[in-house]
Amino acid sequence: MTGRAGGNGPGPREALPPGACAPAPPPDTDLSIGSENTMSTGSGPVRRVVRIVNPLGLHHRVADRFSRTARQYACTVTVWNGDARADGKSLWDLIMLVAMQDAEVVLEVDGPDSLKAVDPLVEVLASPGGEDYTI
Repeated sequence: MTGRAGGNGPGPREALPPGACAPAPPPDTDLSIGSENTMSTGSGPVRRVVRIVNPLGLHHRVADRFSRTARQYACTVTVWNGDARADGKSLWDLIMLVAMQDAEVVLEVDGPDSLKAVDPLVEVLASPGGEDYTI
């Protein structure tokens, strides 16, 4: 047993062949905390850097709420955690990002609804959660 959920199969980081990695976010944008890339014409992607503040990270409930919100808009939604990339409309892709508390993820939204979608999506990612963390 290797300590991963399920115990025997490859973990999320070992799922790629040796030497392969997910493509990095496009380098043409300042992705420092608080930076914005909002193309008012809708001619390019909107990007935000968001800090995960939820003590449980981007866990199932948050990822589910995010993917449901993303599916309401006519646009592609991509979330990056380092080199790992997720389709923001896929619950399982989001969970496989393994974004823990204080991780800084890059949200990229591209399409006709990108300007309408980015703020609600940032709100979900940056939400402290409201769950009861006591055991």
